[in-house]
Parts: sequence; structure tokens; C-alpha cells
Amino acid sequence: MMRKGLLLGAALAGALSIAACGNKNTADNNAPLAFVPEDTPYVFANVEPYPESSVQRWREQMQQVWPLLNELFADSAGKLEADAPQLSRLFKAVLAEVHDRTTEAQWREIGIKTNARGALYGVGALPVLRLELSDGEAFKAAFERVEKAAGVTIGTTQLSQQQVRTIELGEDAIVLIAIVQQQLVVAVVPGDANDLVKHLVLGLDRPTRSLADAGALESFNKARGYLPYGSGWLDTRRLLALIDMPKGGATVSPEDAQCNAEREAIAAKLPKFTMGYTRLDDNHMATHARIELAPALAKALVELGATIPGSANPDALVDFGFAIPVLKARDFLATQVDAVAKAPFKCEDLHELNTAFTKLKGSLTGTLPPPLADLTGVRLVLNQLTVPAELKAQLPSDFSGSLLVGSNNPAFLVGLAQMSAPPLQSLRINPDGKPVALPAEMLGAAGAGLDAQVAMGKHALGVAVGKDATAGLSAAVLQAPAQAGTVVEMNASGRLYSLMGDLFGSPAMMALLPAEEQATLQTQRKLYALYAQWFKRIHMHITFVPEGIDISQDVELGPRTGTASIAP
Repeated sequence: MMRKGLLLGAALAGALSIAACGNKNTADNNAPLAFVPEDTPYVFANVEPYPESSVQRWREQMQQVWPLLNELFADSAGKLEADAPQLSRLFKAVLAEVHDRTTEAQWREIGIKTNARGALYGVGALPVLRLELSDGEAFKAAFERVEKAAGVTIGTTQLSQQQVRTIELGEDAIVLIAIVQQQLVVAVVPGDANDLVKHLVLGLDRPTRSLADAGALESFNKARGYLPYGSGWLDTRRLLALIDMPKGGATVSPEDAQCNAEREAIAAKLPKFTMGYTRLDDNHMATHARIELAPALAKALVELGATIPGSANPDALVDFGFAIPVLKARDFLATQVDAVAKAPFKCEDLHELNTAFTKLKGSLTGTLPPPLADLTGVRLVLNQLTVPAELKAQLPSDFSGSLLVGSNNPAFLVGLAQMSAPPLQSLRINPDGKPVALPAEMLGAAGAGLDAQVAMGKHALGVAVGKDATAGLSAAVLQAPAQAGTVVEMNASGRLYSLMGDLFGSPAMMALLPAEEQATLQTQRKLYALYAQWFKRIHMHITFVPEGIDISQDVELGPRTGTASIAP
């Protein structure tokens, strides 16, 4: 059972482990990481300021996008007026304070440092955000102007000599806001937290040993190949141990001990989440994240041998593929279900998991029909699409796209399709990759005038519509599958945003909305036009690896323009 005062107990545990040892005066010890306990259960921080070229790009983008965001924010504030008038006034006051600020100098006028170091971390289980300011007094003055303009008064208290603003979140939690040594600190503590806990989360008392002292984040970055511009981890076992720790040395009941043990066993299967930048320059912004898994679980996922048919098309408007190793995935799930059936959770809070696994077991029984059992993956590619001035129930003449279905028995898929669709029965489709034209009636009026072909390889069946797609169909079905272990693969052109903008701006789409929402849609269309200029191509992969699940993303950036043109 969850105990009252859970977070406070976790915070006190953190207090014991990072007993205060007074302020340290060296200049290097004022970095945000100097306030992060070495044994924090979670942290995400930048060891160094972001590269100047990246910061300059973001400043330029802010100049371009801020007027549009102001339009959206103003609309949102207006909608809040009826339901939450105080929140609406606060929202409007914040907008009034920042809406004309686009340059670094203008942000510094209110204390904001555009190239700041910051950290989000836990003191015990309690969340803390710490961010460098350019001028604490200027930020404080801006904060007070917002209060006055909104007609609200945020609570104020003193901790030693430190002024702290407070916002109550009901009876259970309080948000603390303070400016400590030219840093903005925002923390959440239990409603009954004592001053010791508040001193610790605000950094008024320092940890005995911090991440900065240990160089832990730098070592982590080096081991993972991460850059110092933003990285971190979440240790699920450490966090859970803090949450489950009884308050004030209270005795743990047998029921709570059982629940703690079972929750910790679950956490041990997913012990850590990590992420960080792997590239950040004027041309690319790449990140990597890993969901670490218990070795046996990770090994089982790797052994699924997941493959996506074909390979990525680097010039496509959008290319999306995913693996579906149906039979092996069913066996994997059956193993997990059997494990729970043999040793069901005894903790009352986890009984719903027992029920869920029991239902899953029922869905896994029986024999899968051949088309489904033979599936290995799907790839959908859209090469070209133009939104016409007038939307019709017909594909544009320049449409080009393809569907690739991976299968251990693609001939069975062909036979099934021919049984279901009489126009296909006369076709002779062999597993040699040679394209065969589809009858025009298969596309109907929607595909009138478009070329359409089907082709089959030993492990894939493909259908292509449009000249650009049919030209590469044979190679696609004969090509070896993508790298084993990759379960999701996506790459998209920035042109996709232009397409979405054209769709939103079409008369047919506008006609579907009431007049008061059409202006918001037009603003959204302008935002998409900016995104199309900012992002040249976006790549994403999810892969099973021996350590767990890797999630990689690489954003290829468009040329810097200083300012961007936005269609009226």
C-alpha cells in the first residue's frame, strides 16, 4: 500500500545521504551540476553551453516564429477567460512581458540567458529544475511585473536569508521558486515538507558530493558517445527504492514489503533510461536514447530477428517501415505470460497486471492463419503528392507511392488477393521481381490515369502507384531486408510540412471550420511553412540491441536564412 508522506520520506532519505556541508565558494562550484547529488535517481543537464552556431540558429528561428506563437497564445488566453479567468490573466501578463523579445539583448533585460547551463534532477525523489540567469534581479523584477499585471499574488516565505515564492498544489504538494546565486530554481516538495528538505532542494545546503565533484556526467557522456550539450539518465531502481522507503524509520508491513519486492523486480527488468546528443552543429541535430533492459529480456528481443522489408528511400516525401515478426513475437509474449501465470503478483496494487496477462494469454492461444503468421514487416513510401487547389476524391496526377509487405510466403498473399478480387485472377505474378501492371479497375476512379504495378520477390510483395514508384518496384521486392533488429524506421522530408500547410490552407479544409477557428488554422499553416525551411530531413530508428532498445533520431537541418519568408 502507498503510504502517506511517501515523497517526504524519500526526501528525508536523500537528506541523510547528502548531508549538508555548507556553501562552497569556488567559481567552478556554482555550475548547476554542483547542486546535483551524486546519487540522484535522475538527471538531464548540459555540462557545457550549447555551441554558438546552434544558439544563433535558434535565435533566428525564435525571431521568425515568435509573432506566430503570439497569435496562438493570445487565442488560447482568450479561450481560458471563461473557464479560468485568473489563469487567463496570468497567461496574458506573461505574453505581454515577453512577446516583443526576439534578440539576446532583449531577453537579458528580463534576466534570461539564452545560452544557459541547466539541470533537471532529483533530490531524493523530488524534482528540481535549476537554470542559469543573466541577471537575477532583472528576472525578479519581471516576475513581479507579471504578478501585478495579472492581479495575482504568489506566496512568499523566507528560508534563512533566502526569499522563496510558493505555489500550493492542493494539500499534497508545494512548488518552490527561488533565485539562488544567479540561478532560477524550481522544485516540488510535499505539503508537509520541513525546512531541511526545502534547503536541500533549493541548494541552500549543498550535497556532500555532487555530480560535478564526481565528474559522473562527463564520464557517462564519454562512455555513451554523448556530447556535453544535453544528456542524462533515469535510474528506475534507485527512484523506486526512494519512493518505497518508509517515512521516518517506520516499520514496513508484510504487505508493503511484498509490494516493494514485486515493484523492484519489475524495475529490474527496465533498470535505466538514458539519452543524449550525439551530434549538434550547423547541419545536424542528432540524439540517441536507450531503454536498458535486463540481459535475458534484451536477448529475447534481439532473437526475434525483426526485419523491415526493403530499404529506406532517402528522397521520399515520407518512408515508414516497421517489423512484424508475428510468430516469434507471439512466442515471446507467451513466455512472459507463462512466467506471470506461474508466479502471479501478490501485491494488491499489481493484481490488474495478473488480469491483463490472463487476458493476453487467451488471445495468444490457437493457430494463426497463414497470411498473418507469415508476416515479417511493412514499408509504406510516399514519394510525391501535391495538394490541389480543389480537393477531390481522386489522387493528384503526380501521386507516387508504394506499399511493401514482408512475408515468409508472399505467394500465399498473391493467391489470397486473387481469390478476393476477380480482376487480379488473370495476372501471373512470379517471385522474380518482374513488375506486372494492375488492371485499371483496381484503382477505381480515385486512381484514374495513374500507373500501378505489383511485383513479388522471395520475401516481399509490393504494390506501386505512380511513375516514380513503379520505376523502383522490382529492386524494392528483391532487395535484402533492412538491418536485423530494427523494428521501426522512418525518414521524412521537410517538404512534408509544406504539404500539411497546403492541406490546412485549402478552401475545402477551411470550409469545415467555424470562422473563429479559421484564423488559428492559418497561423498553423504559417508555422508549417517555417518548419519546412528549418528541417531538410528527419530520420528515426528503433532497434533491439543486446543492452535493450535504442531510439536514434537525426534531424538534417535546412540552410540558415536569418529570416524566413512566410506565405500570406
